[in-house]
This record gives sequence, C-alpha cells and structure tokens, in this order.
Amino acid sequence: MADQVHVTLIANAGLLLQYGGVTLMLDGIYGRKGHPFSNLKPEIWDRMLRGEPPFEKIDYLLFSHAHPDHFSPEMTMEFLRHRTVKGVFLPDSHSVVESGLAEYLRESRTPCVMLSSQTDHASYQIEPRISVQAFSTLHLDKKFQNVHHFCYLLTFGEKKILFTADVDYTHETFDAIRTVPLRAVFVNPLFFGVLRRRVLHQPRAEVAYHGIVGHFGQRHIRRIYAIGKVLHSAGRGAAGEHGGAHNEGDQLYQSFLHSKNILRIAVICILNGLPSCKVAC
Repeated sequence: MADQVHVTLIANAGLLLQYGGVTLMLDGIYGRKGHPFSNLKPEIWDRMLRGEPPFEKIDYLLFSHAHPDHFSPEMTMEFLRHRTVKGVFLPDSHSVVESGLAEYLRESRTPCVMLSSQTDHASYQIEPRISVQAFSTLHLDKKFQNVHHFCYLLTFGEKKILFTADVDYTHETFDAIRTVPLRAVFVNPLFFGVLRRRVLHQPRAEVAYHGIVGHFGQRHIRRIYAIGKVLHSAGRGAAGEHGGAHNEGDQLYQSFLHSKNILRIAVICILNGLPSCKVAC
C-alpha cells in the first residue's frame, strides 16, 4: 500500500525507511571495529556507495549517537562523496569535528542539523508528509552517560514511529511523548520486557533491532524473526507453544513473542540473510 512505511533492517541498528518515494537511513553507516554487534558487510557497503538495490535513492541520513556500532564519521564522509542527500541529522560530537565531517558538510553545502540541547524535541518538516523529531536521552550504562544520545520520533503521514537506539531504559520514561499514539516502536530486544512495561504507550507494533553477534544474539534474533514470520503467515493471534523459557534470555524473548502487537507486522523478505529483514508498518 502507498501509505505503508517499509523498514529494512540492514544490520545491527541500521535501518532503511521508505515512505511515499522518500528514503531515510538511520544509523546505517558504521564501521567494523570497536563493538560486538553485527557488522555492516563489505558487500552491503559497496552497494550503498554504488546506489544498488535497495540503496538506489537515499534522501536523508540520521544518526542517534557517535558510537562505532551506530555511526562512522569517516565512512559518512566517504558516502557523501559518492552520493548526494537532501539532509543529515547527527549528534554534535567531537568525532564529527575531528574527522573533518563537519567541515565537509559546510563546504559541500549539505543541509545538516547538529543535534544538541538546543534542538531537543524540535520538529523538522523535511517533506510534506514526513517530519523528524529528535530528543535527548541518557545512553545505557553509566560509563556512557556523557554521550550525546538521541531517540527519534518520525512521522510519516498519520503514522508516528519511535526509534530508541541505546536509550537508558532504567531511567528514561518518555513522559514528553507518553500520550502520543505510536504506530510502532523499535527497541533493543534485550530490554524489550522492561521498555514495554515502563515506557511504551500501547504501540500497535513493537520491533526488535540492534543485534548482538555470537551464540546469544544470533540464536535468539533468528528465532524471533522466524517465529514471527511463521505466525503471521498462519494468521495466528498469539505466540502459541514454542518451548519453555529455560534461561533469562528465553524469558525475555517469550515476553516479546507473546506480545499480541508484534504479530501485526509482516516479515516481507530477507535483505542479506537473517537477522536482516524488511517489515511494513
């Protein structure tokens, strides 16, 4: 349907958002070092630079914070040397300046919003039916409390979708948007149970993203998408029986799988092998 928001999970927290002929990429340009999360594969990076499917048209780049599993200023600069975008949203951080990206954005006259306390909760109407609102939150873990971290509330027509990135779920309450009717919320599946109980205002759908590599991450991320696809295809309204919760990880994912809302999202296709996939909101 023309009014659907198509969201492609590229890798980790990297997302491609398509709506009404406009494409946004959130946290999709990042490096392979300094983090334990799923990497952006070299062949996917090459396709981005060459503008090959599904990256033929990328209008806006958005970044939640300057951690290596979400954002690489050097790679972003390389991307912009190959591709032209309508605008960039990124946190005001030392790495943006030190890498030369800030200067490059000025010299190339690329429209850019440096997110800071001055832009907190400001709404930017980037297209007639698309707006971007970024609000400052604490990053999870005390050692990262000084990191400039932003969650995004994106509006596509009448649909509002929240992207939580690495929000500190132990302190953030999302009071400013608690009454906003959300079409979907994208959350780290490790924190799904806590986030859902504490901060989410009954969104119509919850989506897991931000994948950890290794035994725990890959096994459970693959499981959740595989089961979600089977259940949606079968038209079932509840998760049913898929084995007991044998450990803390299984309990978290059973909580996620037993959400009646998650099954309203259809897994459409696989982009680059699990856990990458495309969903429609």
